[in-house]
Amino acid sequence: MPTSTAVRIPFRRKLAMIGAWGRSRLGAQARAVAFVVVYLVLSQTLLLDQPIRDPLSVVVGIAATIAGLAFFLEGLFLGVMPLGERCGIRLPGRVGPVVIAVFALVLGVTATLAEPAIGILKLQGGSARPWSTPLLYLLLNRGSGWLVAAVAAGVGLAVALGVFRFLHRWPLKPFIYALIPPLVAVTFLFGADPNLKAVAGLAWDTGGVTTGPVTVPLVIALGIGVSRIVGSRSDASGGLGVVTLASALPVAAVFALAVALLPSVPAPGGPAAFFSEAERERAVFVAGSEEALAELAAGAVASGSLAASDFVALFPDYDPLAVAFGGGGDEGTELRGRLGDSALSALKAVLPLAFVLIVTLVFLLKDRLVGVDELVLGLVFAVLGLFLFNFGMEKGLTALGAQAGASLPRAYERTERPDRALLLRGVTEADVVKAVGPDGPAEYIWMDGADGPVAVPFDRALWDEASGAYRYVPVERAVFDRWGRNAGFAAALLFVFILGFGATLAEPSLSALGTTVEDLTTGTYKKSTLVGMVAVGVGLGLAFGFASILFDLPLAWVLGVPYALALVLTAFAPEDFAAIAWDSAGVTTGPITVPLVIATGLGIGGRAGAASSFGVVAAASVFPVVAVLGSGLWRTARARSALAAMSQEGRS
Repeated sequence: MPTSTAVRIPFRRKLAMIGAWGRSRLGAQARAVAFVVVYLVLSQTLLLDQPIRDPLSVVVGIAATIAGLAFFLEGLFLGVMPLGERCGIRLPGRVGPVVIAVFALVLGVTATLAEPAIGILKLQGGSARPWSTPLLYLLLNRGSGWLVAAVAAGVGLAVALGVFRFLHRWPLKPFIYALIPPLVAVTFLFGADPNLKAVAGLAWDTGGVTTGPVTVPLVIALGIGVSRIVGSRSDASGGLGVVTLASALPVAAVFALAVALLPSVPAPGGPAAFFSEAERERAVFVAGSEEALAELAAGAVASGSLAASDFVALFPDYDPLAVAFGGGGDEGTELRGRLGDSALSALKAVLPLAFVLIVTLVFLLKDRLVGVDELVLGLVFAVLGLFLFNFGMEKGLTALGAQAGASLPRAYERTERPDRALLLRGVTEADVVKAVGPDGPAEYIWMDGADGPVAVPFDRALWDEASGAYRYVPVERAVFDRWGRNAGFAAALLFVFILGFGATLAEPSLSALGTTVEDLTTGTYKKSTLVGMVAVGVGLGLAFGFASILFDLPLAWVLGVPYALALVLTAFAPEDFAAIAWDSAGVTTGPITVPLVIATGLGIGGRAGAASSFGVVAAASVFPVVAVLGSGLWRTARARSALAAMSQEGRS
């Protein structure tokens, strides 16, 4: 009887094999983020002349992000994806459509919770002010769990709906026409209410965070399984179109959640009105408790938004200083708390998804687990990777994107430099002279510089006439000031276009979609064409999205016009190609692009408020649809014209 013997591998050989595996996996993720990191660093340091703050923390964060994404994806391939593929292939042949739909619903919910980019929504809570945008603040802070649940429910419904579409071979176009126009119309209606208007951009952006490296492969595996059962090679094959549904239904779910919460929150206004007795019940609902509300008020006092006397009158039982600093701890305790939160979040994201797949495979399909050791190792890798990714994104790419966004206004507006402020003593009225400067007549004083006397702009608001002390804060001219403010705006938009273009080229899901479209069109629409069109679309979408921040454009128009154009083009496109074009919007918003874009938007839109910073991801999603549909129809028209010309020549 033959016996098997274990192959003994020398220890040094094992290390070499592990090293080669690590280099290949880490190298792939490093290449994916290399362009973005180098581009942001060089732009901020060389073009905008701003140093990278906390560079060591940023470097450690980027390294953790790369390692985390590598471990997470490897864990998916080892543990989660094999389970998903087996369920997707075997489930349609064992159970009825109702059970498949329930499984698809649960799968969509749990897969969304495991998406790396979904955690970025929880990191933006501090970007909103509770009195300026109460509903947005609620959804990003105390209600972040409700927000994630609504998004997950939307994806679950989308996957279940996609399964029925596969089973009945329904075309995708009717779903697009039934979903997109109402969502755009609701966006216009939300613009009439300040609270709802602030949430509209966030709702659209949630559609981008749902279609990442977890949801898309699992949905496609389920779609392939159902397609095999119905024996179809039509548009339902390969899971085409589910990504589109999974991007649209979460938007509707967040809209519904916002409408449900609206009566419970105060109207936007100033701090005094928000913390007043008249709005106390609603304000407590937003904060979560009376003590939490007092902490918000103490923070408003510290920032100068609320007078200390108003705090004492509104919260007589609280000391503003004690409230503001009473909950603080040392940095080590705070770091351990963040690490613990990241670890718990990773466990909650990965384990429920694995549990659903294992229970379905073992108890519903009566199948056995194969390769348990690989499954366990994969789950460990996935949890470890998601933990490192969440922690690294906060310290690395998200921080770098926020710094770049905050520095970008230097391209088109002058910037005060309080870090270079000077205190001049003994300044009298006799030292002040009037002269014509770059901006017209102004007052100046003279001070001794390294190369002789220097004229310093004089602002009487910064001068203490009694003591003669004058605090001078230098103001640096805009980088493109000599060419005019519009040139600065153009440079800023070109910056974000290149950022979106380069980040999209690194998305691995886009390459896979390019191969699919080339096979589907028998080579007439090349993979390189699709990748290029999507990258251009994302770049243009980011440029338009950031233009809406710079020029305070209504989000409804920024999204409504391109969506209307996409709907018109969809009417003339073949069914399969329309599904690919709309799905291309989902594959462009990966775990790196989404957090980076949101962080950069929050940085550049910090002065306008957090509400104006959301919606950029949505703009980056719709423009690729227009670009792909437009290029496809143009190529089809050219091919038909060429065939007609050849036919005419043959007849002549």
